[in-house]
Amino acid sequence: MHTGIDIGYNAVKHITSTTRLSFPSAVGTPDRARFSLNGASEHAIVLTQPTHVLVGAEAVNQSRFLNRREDRRWIESDEWLTLFLAAITETSTANCVPLDVVTGLPVAFYDDKNVVAQRLLGDHQVRRETRNAQTVRVNNVRVIPQPFGTVLAEVLGPTGQIADAQLARANVGVIDVGGKTCNLLSVNRLTEVARETASVNVGGWTLVRAVRDWLAGSYPGLDDMRDHQLAEAIQARELRYYGAPLNDFPARIAAIAADLARQVIAEASHLWNGGAILDAILITGGGALLLGDAIRAYWRHARVVADPIYANAVGYYHLARRLW
Repeated sequence: MHTGIDIGYNAVKHITSTTRLSFPSAVGTPDRARFSLNGASEHAIVLTQPTHVLVGAEAVNQSRFLNRREDRRWIESDEWLTLFLAAITETSTANCVPLDVVTGLPVAFYDDKNVVAQRLLGDHQVRRETRNAQTVRVNNVRVIPQPFGTVLAEVLGPTGQIADAQLARANVGVIDVGGKTCNLLSVNRLTEVARETASVNVGGWTLVRAVRDWLAGSYPGLDDMRDHQLAEAIQARELRYYGAPLNDFPARIAAIAADLARQVIAEASHLWNGGAILDAILITGGGALLLGDAIRAYWRHARVVADPIYANAVGYYHLARRLW
């Protein structure tokens, strides 16, 4: 099975020929709701092997203790591999799941690509609650810079063929607003331009922390929300305080997002010498929905890609089809 998987600091996105799924990058203790009418617990991702944990949205809601990391060595952790295996159990119930995998790393951490490949290659044993044990057999792995996935999603078709020859020959800039970092990538004829590629240490979690600080001063109690819960409220632009909507919440998000966008624009303008030589600037990542308008207003040839949340994972999958 060919798969593209983006294991981000905020969420896991997984693409195969038949599946498109996303869940929060959260691994926690296997605490469960004792009663529910909405069926959420029935669809919870509960692994009993390699460790007994709750994964994803139900972990955010139910786990007494929750693990969420943002550091470079996260790829060496048990939680990171657990997220990978959990995604595969969402895709297949087969006893043995052979995989050809394309995934990505932030541009600042791309030197760790061999670490990722070695962690994924080979056989992994996983068991999900109420199911038989599964062997996840990773035969091939290719690790690319994360935002390159968006370029490939635009250039390659679902079977890996060139679908946009003009863009494949172009000079393209990519602004990938992720959870921890904003990756700035320059590509010329599908080749990275290393001197014009960098990472800015701002992202979605920067916005979450800034909003949390504001809530602590203005609406005590709301700042105790878990990170993923607050991130979800920010995406929805909606939050309630003692049952009443916070009418100033959307405006505060917009103001903080504008400040972050100005920082990203300043870094990208310096890196790309103003951006005039680029044929297009693609804005991607979950943060594109928050910072995209401000960035587009600065560059006339910038655009938010059609599916910014999944774009990198889609490109990974297209590349997997092309390679194997």
